[in-house]
Amino acid sequence: MNRKDRFIRLQILLCTLTCLLAVSAGSAGAQSYFATSPPYGRIVREIRIRGLVRTPESTVARILASKVGEPYTKDTEDRDRRRLARMRLFATVQADPVIVGEEVFLTLNIRELPRFVPYPRMSWNNTNGISGGLGGRLTHFPRRALFLSGSAMLGGMTHVDAALETPWGATGEKSYALKYDYYDRRDQYDIHRENSHELEGRFGVNLHPEWMLSARGGYLSLGSDTPGMTLSPDGRDHTPYFGAMLEFDRRDSVSVPRNGWMGIFDVTQNGGFLGGDGDFVTAQVDLRRYQPLAPRHGLVLFTLASLQSGRVGGEIPAYRDFHIGGTNSVRGWNWGARTGKNQFLNTIEYRYELLPPRFFRVREYSLHYGLQLAAFADLGTAWSRGEDFTRNMIGGAGVGIRFLVPFLDIIRLDFGFGQAGARIQPHLHLYEKAHYSRKRIR
Repeated sequence: MNRKDRFIRLQILLCTLTCLLAVSAGSAGAQSYFATSPPYGRIVREIRIRGLVRTPESTVARILASKVGEPYTKDTEDRDRRRLARMRLFATVQADPVIVGEEVFLTLNIRELPRFVPYPRMSWNNTNGISGGLGGRLTHFPRRALFLSGSAMLGGMTHVDAALETPWGATGEKSYALKYDYYDRRDQYDIHRENSHELEGRFGVNLHPEWMLSARGGYLSLGSDTPGMTLSPDGRDHTPYFGAMLEFDRRDSVSVPRNGWMGIFDVTQNGGFLGGDGDFVTAQVDLRRYQPLAPRHGLVLFTLASLQSGRVGGEIPAYRDFHIGGTNSVRGWNWGARTGKNQFLNTIEYRYELLPPRFFRVREYSLHYGLQLAAFADLGTAWSRGEDFTRNMIGGAGVGIRFLVPFLDIIRLDFGFGQAGARIQPHLHLYEKAHYSRKRIR
C-alpha cells in the first residue's frame, strides 16, 4: 500500500468516526454542538449573562445589540463588545455563542472591574512642563452603575479634580455628570499665573447606545496675577456658561481603537445674558476617524475646529485665545507660532503595529501593552480676522513611536519638522493628540 492509499484510508476512517459520533449524539436525544461552524445568521434563542456581582443584569441586557428572536451577526457581536467596553465597568467580556440545531444560545462571560481602580496621572506640555500624581475611580457608588473619581497632580502645575458620573447607557436612558477642577499654574506664553475653580454639570439622554445629546452648564472663576489678562479690573473673572453637546462613538475599542468614528459637536454661551464677565459663544467640531488598512497597518485622521464670537480683550478674555504649534497642535513648530481667537487643526497619521496590542490580567485588572511606529502630517491655523485664516496656516510632519500602556492608553514620542530655521523638534505627551487638542482652550 502506497502513501497515497494510506492517506485516503485515513480520511475515510476519520469521516466514519465523525458520522458515528453524530449519530450517537442524536440517538441519545441530545443536540449536536458544532464549535467550528460560524454562528452568524442564525436566530438567537437565549442570552445568558454570567459573572456579574455588582452590576444588574438588566443594565447589560438593555445595551446589547444582540436580541432574542433576531439573527446573530458579526456586526451585532462587534457592537456588543464596543458598547460594553464604553461602560468602563468590566475587565473582560467574552462572547460564547453555541449552535443548537439552527439556533444560537449566546453566553456572555463578564468579569467586573474592582470596586476601586487606582491610576496614574501625568501631564507634559509646553506651557507647564511635567506634572504627575495619582487618581482613583470608585465604581458602583453607592450601589449602582455610578462613578466617583478624583485625582491630584503636582509639579509644573497643580491640578485637582473630582467627578461623579454615570456611564453610557441604552437608548432612552439618562446620563448625569458633575465635575470640579482646580488649577494653579504658570502660563509662560500668556505670561501670567492662573488660579481657577470650575464647576460643571451635564444632563444627557442617549438617543442611541452610540449617540448622546447633553445640556451642560457651569461656572468658572479665574484669577490672574497679570493686569489686563482678565476682563474684570480686580484680576478675577466670574463666568457662568450654558450650552449643548452632541457626541457619538463608534470606535471598535475605547483604549486601543483601530476602526471607527468618534465625534463631538458643542456650542456654549459664556457670560452675556447669563451674567458675569465676558459675552461670547464658543462652538467646536471634533471629528476622529480610525481606518485599518491591513492587519498591522492603519490610518488615523483628526479634525478640530474651535470658533469664538466677540473680540479678544473685549468680550473674550485674553486667556481664552489659542496658541498653535507644538506637541498637541502642529508638531515641528514652536508653541505660540500662530495666535488667534479661533483654531483649525488637522492631522493624518499612519501607524504600524510593531508589537500588536496584547491583553493580560493581573488579579481583577485587565491590562495591555503594545508598540506602534508612526508617520504623521499636521496642518493648522489660528486667526481672529478672516484674512488671517490662510496667512497663518502652518504645516509640520515627522515620525514617532506609540507606547501602548495601561491607564494612560498611549505615550507619544514624536520628532517633527516644518518651521523654517528650526531643528527637528522632539515632542513627548500622553493620550491621543486629539484629546489634548480639544482641551487646549486656555
